[in-house]
Amino acid sequence: MKNWLIRIASVLRLRARFRALRKTLYRVAFVVLALGVPWCAGALFHAFDMPVFFAWAGLIALLVSLVASLFSRWGLLAAALIEILLTGVFCLITPEKRFRYTLWQTPWRHTLEVNRLDDGRYELLNVRDFVYRSETDFDVQYRTMTVDPEKISSIDAVFSHWDNQEGIAHSMLGLNFADGETVVISLETRLPEGADQNGIDGIYRRYGLAMLAGTPNDFYGLRTDHRGETLYVYRLDMNHENLRDTTASILERAAELQVHPKFYNSLYRNCTTGLLPMLPGAVDLLSGDIRVILNGMAVQLLFEKDMIAHREGESFGSIRARSLVPGLCCGKNAPSAHYGGESEARWLRER
Repeated sequence: MKNWLIRIASVLRLRARFRALRKTLYRVAFVVLALGVPWCAGALFHAFDMPVFFAWAGLIALLVSLVASLFSRWGLLAAALIEILLTGVFCLITPEKRFRYTLWQTPWRHTLEVNRLDDGRYELLNVRDFVYRSETDFDVQYRTMTVDPEKISSIDAVFSHWDNQEGIAHSMLGLNFADGETVVISLETRLPEGADQNGIDGIYRRYGLAMLAGTPNDFYGLRTDHRGETLYVYRLDMNHENLRDTTASILERAAELQVHPKFYNSLYRNCTTGLLPMLPGAVDLLSGDIRVILNGMAVQLLFEKDMIAHREGESFGSIRARSLVPGLCCGKNAPSAHYGGESEARWLRER
């Protein structure tokens, strides 16, 4: 009899523990689904091409199911199914489907095309070289160039800040070759006709990812002379092997994007998170640091990693002051003009 009582008590304790565990899991599931509501709401209104009425209907159904889950497990199941369905449909959106009939805005209509040549060189098509009278008034022209990674002499990390925002910037890489040519590489939001860029749409697969190549007079001059941005050009401290491998990696990435297009993402696939990790040692450097999101401060990470060329004992503030590219108007603000003047930044070119 005593043994039976012990067994019954053990079973009751197990049942009590199971009920407590089930309640805990239920609460965790509720919290997870509640945290997923903002993302699902964004998907309904930004990711899917549907009438606003249906977007509101989906959001209301999700909220009602979540509230009903406080009283019934069926409500929790309904909320989970709605969120899983929205996530599944979102994952099925591909660049090929989204942009099948898209007409791109003029600055991003033609992206960099790369052809590998048998002798190890690369032919670059659609190298942008617009002539600007203003930000919106310009002559469209492109160049075709042939570059040799073996002839790369230096690489610049370029950061352009707008509206006096120190924490946010557009980042680019300037590839300087021994023959004096500079090709600027920029990973950008590819905007469809009629679309305006905003951070939320950039999370929900509304924009393409464009790798562009251009001349300094175009990419730098547009920003300093016509947009009034503050642009800095920092020389990277890299040996020739790293310079060559980085150049080849960037051009191979451009070739890959031609075949496998990707979506731009405001957080994890933007001008900084998509481009700077191609630099040697930058993958570990840029992961898990808030300054990657506040990409205007990403250059400080490069400096801390000793990736920025500098004089012995020189502070970041001194390097920053020497790396400023002033707007010289009329498109004459190419790095050669800047480094060739009396500015201290001339030292970077001579190094």
